[in-house]
Amino acid sequence: MNNQWKRFINGESVESEVTPSIYRSWQRSLKHQVDYTLVSNEDILTTSRLRERRDAQESLIRAGEPVLPYIFSLLGNSNYTVLLGDNEGYIIEAMGDAPFMSKAQKVNLSPGASWREEIRGTNAIGTALRDNAPISVCGWEHFVHDNHFLACWAAPIQDSQGTPLGVLDISGEASQDREKILAIAMMGAGMIEKNLRLFELENQLKFYQEGAKLASSLLQQGFLAIDHNGIITNINTLGAALLGLKQEDIIGRHAGDIFSSPKGWMLGEYSLNLRIKDRAGKGISSHLKRVVNEAGQSLGAVGTLQITQESLSDTLWIGHSLPTQRTLERASKVAATHSSVLIHGESGTGKEIIARTIHQLSPRCEGPFVALNCASLSPTLIESELFGYVEGAFTGARRGGKPGKFELADKGTIFLDEIGDMPLSVQVALLRVLQEKEVSRIGDTKTKKINVRVIAATHKDLNALVEKEQFRLDLYYRLKVVTLELPPLRERSEDIKDLAPYFIRKACESFGSPVFGIDEDVYSYLLAHTWPGNVRELENCIESMIALADGPMLTVANLPDEYKKNVLKSQPTTETLLNQQTKQTILYALTQTRGKIAPAAKILGIGRNTLYRKIKELDIKF
Repeated sequence: MNNQWKRFINGESVESEVTPSIYRSWQRSLKHQVDYTLVSNEDILTTSRLRERRDAQESLIRAGEPVLPYIFSLLGNSNYTVLLGDNEGYIIEAMGDAPFMSKAQKVNLSPGASWREEIRGTNAIGTALRDNAPISVCGWEHFVHDNHFLACWAAPIQDSQGTPLGVLDISGEASQDREKILAIAMMGAGMIEKNLRLFELENQLKFYQEGAKLASSLLQQGFLAIDHNGIITNINTLGAALLGLKQEDIIGRHAGDIFSSPKGWMLGEYSLNLRIKDRAGKGISSHLKRVVNEAGQSLGAVGTLQITQESLSDTLWIGHSLPTQRTLERASKVAATHSSVLIHGESGTGKEIIARTIHQLSPRCEGPFVALNCASLSPTLIESELFGYVEGAFTGARRGGKPGKFELADKGTIFLDEIGDMPLSVQVALLRVLQEKEVSRIGDTKTKKINVRVIAATHKDLNALVEKEQFRLDLYYRLKVVTLELPPLRERSEDIKDLAPYFIRKACESFGSPVFGIDEDVYSYLLAHTWPGNVRELENCIESMIALADGPMLTVANLPDEYKKNVLKSQPTTETLLNQQTKQTILYALTQTRGKIAPAAKILGIGRNTLYRKIKELDIKF
């Protein structure tokens, strides 16, 4: 019966006699002024434009490729056509019974035609997309009269958020059982959705694998991953620190919210400089690698980040061990403040490098970084170096005078190394500068306001010096607003495999020689050494090996004898080797869980109490 359709066309009220979704669609068709008497030839793609659209919908077509023939087989392989449409209603795939497809083609129910509701009126493809819901449109329910011979059932294909990506349509003769066929259409759409989810997971896996591969090879640098929509999906601690932000404040944001850079930069494969928004002067150098799937579609980009003003390897600690990562994370947090910092660590642990790191990651990064070793100067010289002097202040004073380190560090950072060796008389003057935030040159009556952050460092126990009255208590508290304890190299021996290649590159650049490789056997000797001189000693050891090398590979033969003797003296027992392996395994689990005991115990398959006991037995510091 098409009486309801005729009466609607004639302007009569049929709302109570027609399915609500069909009635609403009829009303929209009238609003769009669809001609119910004609088959529209509007919006039909040329062969080349259809090819372009199919290329753009490659994932949807690939997801539907096994589904369409399966659905057609369920229909008995006759008097039906199964159609795949994109999210704009264009038919991009079709298969079915040849005689029926020939009939359907006469009303443009074929690839290349758009079946949007505003062009063809009420129809299963267009109305399913418009309502984002499954629908059957049979016979006279079609708005255009020439389509009344059709019975069509369609279900939208949705992403995980419920947004329509396309539509699966089954079309046949108008006399078919609508409920059964609609269920088959919905099942087919669901199968395509599952295939799309699988592709998405495969793409994510490839994307993260590429990111993990790059991150593991460049642990001393900032790492960034951006998906194909420009959303930042991952950034490591160093990367976040370079940007002066927290990881949780970066991940999930669009790259354009963080960087002021050329449009489309995240989809290239090249090196470029990025500019951080609202941060004058602080540039970031990045090398990006585009990640594509097997179909050549862009999944996003992964890359490195580093400060443009200085080489990152000269300003940041190198290594991936938990102690190193914790030190860098703490340094990045401290950098965001203006507080004084006291760094404590053995000689050669890299106290100045950490101080430079804090400066580079701080709001003062555009200001000067001025360093002074308090142990290298006599009491009279250190005061003039710190505070400067005017002409004629003392015998030998430079004509015109000289500014001190505090003046030179204005609006930046001053690093006072070996602060424990500073004479008491100078400590008094330093305390006054810190309290008053102004400096007076020796021999001058005028003062100058300064804005300087103080970072001090020592290998000595300042508490003990305070008790011996060799260090002022009030100055001690002024300096130790925040303290950083640097672990010695023996407590972060995992980093040796990161540090050695870096020192090789650095030394070879200095010598102007090709970069050497390093035999894996060398590491067993390096890892067995206790490194009383810490990182500085390791660097000297590598330089010595390069000087003695007679081939492209550093081998055990190139090691200085003292490092071989240490190994020979302390051949590890089976128990020692087992403990070392256990310690490394526990440290790995703790690294993965950022030091959290419960999840680390779960990874290791042991109880929390057992893990606590092992940490104590093996003297694991994390």
